[in-house]
Amino acid sequence: MKRKIIKQGHNTLTLTLPSEWTKKLNLNSSDEIDVVENNGSLIINGKQHNSFKSTSIDITGLTMPMIWRYFQGAYREGYDEIKIIYDKNEKEMEGALNFYATHFAYTKLGEKATKKPALETINEIINRFIGVAIIDHGENYCTIREMGEVSAKEFDNSLRRIFLLILELFDELITMIETNTIDNISICKKIHTMDMNVDRFVDYCCRINNKINDSSFQKNKPLMFSTLFLLELLGDEFKYMGTHLSHCKKKINEKQLIDFAKIVKAHFEMYYHIFYKYDKNEVIKFGENDYKIYNEHFELKESSEKDIRGIKRHFMQISKFTFCLMELRIEMEV
Repeated sequence: MKRKIIKQGHNTLTLTLPSEWTKKLNLNSSDEIDVVENNGSLIINGKQHNSFKSTSIDITGLTMPMIWRYFQGAYREGYDEIKIIYDKNEKEMEGALNFYATHFAYTKLGEKATKKPALETINEIINRFIGVAIIDHGENYCTIREMGEVSAKEFDNSLRRIFLLILELFDELITMIETNTIDNISICKKIHTMDMNVDRFVDYCCRINNKINDSSFQKNKPLMFSTLFLLELLGDEFKYMGTHLSHCKKKINEKQLIDFAKIVKAHFEMYYHIFYKYDKNEVIKFGENDYKIYNEHFELKESSEKDIRGIKRHFMQISKFTFCLMELRIEMEV
């Protein structure tokens, strides 16, 4: 549809809004709406009248990883209500938590996978996500609903929490290496639990990013989704290192590895500070530091120990993710 611009006074230009749109959103004179400038376009949001979104997911026949993906997709998309339908004849399901870790790491350390009643397993999945809960259930279904309102402030707090959790993971892994903490299933479980907290806040930020359409989110939405995705992948690297430590039989507190881990942590901290306080001079220092990591550490003499080599490669991968994250942060300034 097209609209003519109307001149009012000396410097004011006005535009009429389509009546069908205003009626649909129940907008009246003096109501506030959000107007977002986006690459030469104006996006008008009647956000205070957002519609209630609901969906249903039939998980019959799905493996546990795919059940996670389906629910995670609906949660991130911002649905207010999600109905999960399952086979009433399926009395037990695989345990929801630690699925991959149980099958590929814990079993090698002597722990058996568990099965639970279907509703209990689904409840485990729901409890992993922030701000939603089961409000109703029947013979072959349960209904999940959002229990509060999301906001830009919650997004900011949750994003900050992701950074702090990753720094905690750095500290935990470095301490484990320094103290030669190895050969114990509890290592894998502890790191996996810490990484799961990162994932919880990543999913929550994705949900808020999808649900809020005001000017504080519109411009950088795609870049922020990519940033969250990379932060999640970066956190996974710690989980893999925890698996290495759990299986390792020989000491791993090699000085070269400890020094490199601390260098990668400092590199991530530099990105973290630039993310919240962008400074071109600091970006230049970051680039120099990134070059130094590759030039001085990438070709370091490999340790004879397989687990040390594996851990070192994961720290190198973290440095690569950190560089990609900085690329996205720079793009936010363009």
